[in-house]
Amino acid sequence: MRQVIQLMRLLLLLALCIGVARADTGKIRKIGPLEMGLVTESLGVAHEKSFWLAWRIRRDNGWHTYWKFPGDVGVPPTVLWDLPAGLQAGELVFPPPRKIMMAQVGAHGHTGETLFLCKFEPKTPFRVGETIRIQGQFSWLTCSHTCLPGYADLSIELKVRKSVSPDPMWKPRFDLFREQQPVAPPKDWEPSASSHSDGYVLSIPSLPGDQPSEVRFFGEGRMIRSNAPQILRRGKQGWELLLTQSPWARKGLTHLSGLLYRREGWGTEENPSFYRLNLPLSGN
Repeated sequence: MRQVIQLMRLLLLLALCIGVARADTGKIRKIGPLEMGLVTESLGVAHEKSFWLAWRIRRDNGWHTYWKFPGDVGVPPTVLWDLPAGLQAGELVFPPPRKIMMAQVGAHGHTGETLFLCKFEPKTPFRVGETIRIQGQFSWLTCSHTCLPGYADLSIELKVRKSVSPDPMWKPRFDLFREQQPVAPPKDWEPSASSHSDGYVLSIPSLPGDQPSEVRFFGEGRMIRSNAPQILRRGKQGWELLLTQSPWARKGLTHLSGLLYRREGWGTEENPSFYRLNLPLSGN
């Protein structure tokens, strides 16, 4: 496994140095097994209001890229923005991950089509009628039976208007990916976490219905072995999910942070699939 990780890091470094899979600027590009570009949910931008863009990636069948916390292997996508004066970019919002496999090692990543959303704030109003250009340097690692590091310059030009209307093609996709974002659990639903010599126990108060077909915790950082099985068992008060500590976990961790996934959803009115957790660890 260490050899796989070292190979991935070497490939990404090589891409950044010599420009493997480098693309010219443009709205939609096909780069190896990936189709990508910058897209917006509105027809232009309002001169005084914040707006959202997305780095859209569509992967060929059998290929994946990695979540911001890849797990035991992988490198997350990154962006370095080059923006007009007076415009500020927020953090890149990653879609929730799924378990993917690379060289028989489980990791956290994405397949198919995803949007990486980013919010932009104008510190000073733009002039109505002008065109602003947003561009950035993007890097990623995409894998199937092998891995291909990539690097591209992508850009989009947007017309500044007094008011804007939704883009009928992209607005529904933006809304869909927003709906899939993790949410905080209800206040009366109180999971807890404890540590032991080999890992962690995530105690889940209750689950609607019978035992679910899949419950999985996607840990932030390198706390959890993404390649290790996660065992769901009956506990004293609900369910317990057994997690294996990563050998790369920092010592003295005080919280278990990440996303808790249930395939059937969590049974509330909105029925989200992911809860965002940041639980103090007992037993340290």
